[in-house]
Amino acid sequence: TITTGQDRMVVRSLPITALELGAKDHQALTRAGLRTLGDLDDRPTAPLAARFGPDLPVRLARILGQEDVRITPLRPPAPCIVDRILFEPITETTDVMAVIDDLLTEAMAWLDQRRLGGRAFEVAFFRVDGATRRITVRTGWATRDAASVMLLFKERLAALASPLDAGFGFDQLRLSVPVTQVLAPTQAGFEGEPTGAEDLDRLIDRLTARLGPEAVGRFEPVESHLPERAARLVWAGRRQGETAWPARDPESPPLRPLQMFDPPQPIETIALAPDGPPALFRWRRVTHQVARAEGPERIGDEWWRRSGHRARDYYRVEDHEGRRFWLFRAGFYGEEPEPRWYIHGLFA
Repeated sequence: TITTGQDRMVVRSLPITALELGAKDHQALTRAGLRTLGDLDDRPTAPLAARFGPDLPVRLARILGQEDVRITPLRPPAPCIVDRILFEPITETTDVMAVIDDLLTEAMAWLDQRRLGGRAFEVAFFRVDGATRRITVRTGWATRDAASVMLLFKERLAALASPLDAGFGFDQLRLSVPVTQVLAPTQAGFEGEPTGAEDLDRLIDRLTARLGPEAVGRFEPVESHLPERAARLVWAGRRQGETAWPARDPESPPLRPLQMFDPPQPIETIALAPDGPPALFRWRRVTHQVARAEGPERIGDEWWRRSGHRARDYYRVEDHEGRRFWLFRAGFYGEEPEPRWYIHGLFA
C-alpha cells in the first residue's frame, strides 16, 4: 500500500509499460495520449474496462496500491486432526469441555501409536452461524498426557480477554496437534516417585496458558565456560535446548553463586602473594578481611567469540563475618595492562 503522497506521485509517473500489456493495447493507449499511469488513473475505469478488458483496471489498482495483493501461503495440515460433528449444537461450558476431553483422548491414542508427543494443541470451535474461534495451548516438552493438556485448556479459556461466545451453539469441534515430537517410552524408577522436574514443567505450562507464552521465562544452560554466558533466559513457550545442567554433588558447597553481577564490579585488594587470593578487599567503601579462600579456578578466554578477553582466576572467599564472595583476577602479573580484581557474585 502506498502510504505517502510522494510515493504515489512517483508511481503515477511510471510509463504504461509497467502494466505489462499486449502490444496492441500498448499501441492503442499511446495513440490516445495515455503514456503514464497517472494519465490512466485520472480516467474513469468503466471506459477503460470496456475498451481494454477488466484486467487493465485491476493491474492499475495493484500497482497504485489501491488493491491488496498479499500472498496467503497454503500451510500443510497438522499431523493429527480429530473432529466431532454434533447433531445438536451445544452451548454449555460443561458440554464443550466434555467434547474437548473426548477429542484429547482420541488424539493421545493416535500419538501413542506413532510414539509421538504433542508440543502444541489447537481446538477450533465452529458455530452454527459460521463463526470460528481457535484456542491454542503449548507445552514445554512433548506430552501424551490428556489430563494435563485438558487442564491447560481450562486455564486458557478462563484467562481469555474475550470469553468464548457460543452464540446459538457449536455444531463442530476440531482438535489438531500442529507441533509433534518423537517421544519414546520412559521407564520409571523402582521407587516410582516423581523426580520433580515434571511438576516444574506442568507449573510452567499452566502459567504460560494463563499469562501468555511471552510472560513466563526460565533459565537454560549454554555451553560456555564464561559464567555470564553459561545460562540464558528464554521464554517458556519456546523450545528448550538440548544442553543439560552440569551435575553437582549435593554434599559439596556450590561452585557458582546464586546472585551474580553483570557486569562484574571492580574491587581493591591486598594479596600476600602476587598469584594468591586476596588477604583483604574493599568493595562499596567497605573493607572485608578474608578468613578462608578456595581456588583458583582458572577460566581461559574464548578466543573464537571476542578478542581481548583476559584469562580469569576465580576464588571463593569468606570474610570474618561469615559472608562469602566470588572474586576473580583478570590477567596475570607481569602482563600489560596490570591485572585487576573483580567481584562477580555473592553466595547465599
